[in-house]
Amino acid sequence: MAAEDIGLSRRVRGIEPSGIRRIFELMATMEDPINLSIGQAHYDPPPELVEAACRAMRDGHNRYTVTQGLPRLNELVLDDVERRLGRRPETCLLTSGVSGGLMLTFLSLLDPGDEIVLPDPYFVMYKHLATLCGAQVRYYETYPDRDGERFRIDVTQLEELVNEKTKIVFVNSPSNPTGGLLDRGEVEAVARIADKVGAYVVSDEIYDLFCYGEDYASPLQYSDRCIQLGGFSKSYGIPGWRMGYATGPANVLDALKTLQQFSFVCAPAPFQHALLAAMPEVDLAPYREQYRNKRDRLVRDLHPSYALSPPEGAFYAFPRLPRTAAGEPVASDEFVAAAVAEKLLIVPGKAFSARDTHFRVSFAASDEDLARGISVLNALAERFGG
Repeated sequence: MAAEDIGLSRRVRGIEPSGIRRIFELMATMEDPINLSIGQAHYDPPPELVEAACRAMRDGHNRYTVTQGLPRLNELVLDDVERRLGRRPETCLLTSGVSGGLMLTFLSLLDPGDEIVLPDPYFVMYKHLATLCGAQVRYYETYPDRDGERFRIDVTQLEELVNEKTKIVFVNSPSNPTGGLLDRGEVEAVARIADKVGAYVVSDEIYDLFCYGEDYASPLQYSDRCIQLGGFSKSYGIPGWRMGYATGPANVLDALKTLQQFSFVCAPAPFQHALLAAMPEVDLAPYREQYRNKRDRLVRDLHPSYALSPPEGAFYAFPRLPRTAAGEPVASDEFVAAAVAEKLLIVPGKAFSARDTHFRVSFAASDEDLARGISVLNALAERFGG
């Protein structure tokens, strides 16, 4: 039965199923797949964090917390942000993952007819949440001008897109799907352009642990109207725990808190207690170095026909599709099907972009699977004309 026949709302009819989740479902049907598609760390959480969670549940921390989360955990998050970025946000709210924080933020800030400016490529959730709010999405491109260059913002284009209808200028650095990292000048420019029209900067910083350069910059450092969304899923290896946070101006965070009261209620209580107990003890630097090495291996060993822009952060790469003898990109559906036939799971770039010229690889995998995946990709490059 068609959606129109069963009375679904217009807002939900405007949302397409996630291409990433389709790959995830395909994986369940395969024997010994090489999974370079999924966006979660391949390692288990630190043992002390798991033990803290078990202890919290045994100690009876299984009921609601206050909506904004445990006050001491909020302070711990604010302390950590201040230590890393040199600026302390006004307040903090614990959310049900960054996904929960995104939904609360979009619903709190966007009215029908408002405009939101998103990067292209972008994480698939962003545009659909904007659709739920009735907002108009406009895109600024971050693709490199030439093969092998870094993904970056065209500041002139962004200035031309932002206007009095713009309510949110959105950034995601490090980026899913590209692994790109905004430099300090780009971050400063985003804050300046948004402030000029009174827009908010919403910054998805879930991958902030996985930065492979020396100078990480956040819009929080340059704008009083920044909503910073961060979390623990990727860095601690706990995506199923659904633990995130939002920081920013108290008037906006109060609205998020009110919405959370009538939706998620609170972030999962035992996991709040676990993070409060274990965060000060856990050293995450070895995980970052492990992923830096995987990044370096991918950059070194991947066939040059993919014209890879070396990822500067996160655990994703966004290689270009191979070119045919005529210089045209191979059709992504044909390329992904060929990869699946070799048991390799990747995500076509059109899941993240108006363009269909790239594909996403996650190097959050074992060294063995990463090596197998690179071998398949290199063979495909030769087959398709590399």
